[in-house]
Amino acid sequence: MRTARDPQTLVPEVRRAIWSVDSSLPLVRIATMADVLSASESRRTFALTVFSAFSAAALALATLGIYGVVAGSVAERTREMGLRTALGATRRKLLRLVVGQGMMLTAIGIGIGLLGAIAASRGLTSLLFGVDPLDAPTYVAVVVLVLSMAAVASLLPASRAARSDPTAALRSD
Repeated sequence: MRTARDPQTLVPEVRRAIWSVDSSLPLVRIATMADVLSASESRRTFALTVFSAFSAAALALATLGIYGVVAGSVAERTREMGLRTALGATRRKLLRLVVGQGMMLTAIGIGIGLLGAIAASRGLTSLLFGVDPLDAPTYVAVVVLVLSMAAVASLLPASRAARSDPTAALRSD
């Protein structure tokens, strides 16, 4: 029934009205339409919450992975960075070199990830409501987010490499 009042306040009156017609009718569960809709959507909401948490964790792990790979590469190439600086490479060129390496790794990962996402989108169709499984704005937003996180993750080791002292780098083992 539709009401302007709080539906929970009407429960005793509804029970009395129904039992006045037939007192043998069992009234086990009286719920509002909002409660019924919420219960019917709870599995989907839970699944989407879990997917969101896993995607946030995946983004964090990807960012840390990119940072670790680029930082490790910069650490191994200390002499090379020092030599490049000694031969006239500017800070900007070193930044571009290191960030470019991180972005190349990211582009490869995004390509593989997009292929996997397109393949997996058919299985997720039942969880989506009002959204196309191949929703282009969503894919573009995710790619931009991953690229920006990769740029930040690559920029930290790149700035460290660009600030390094070339003489110390050339003298190191």
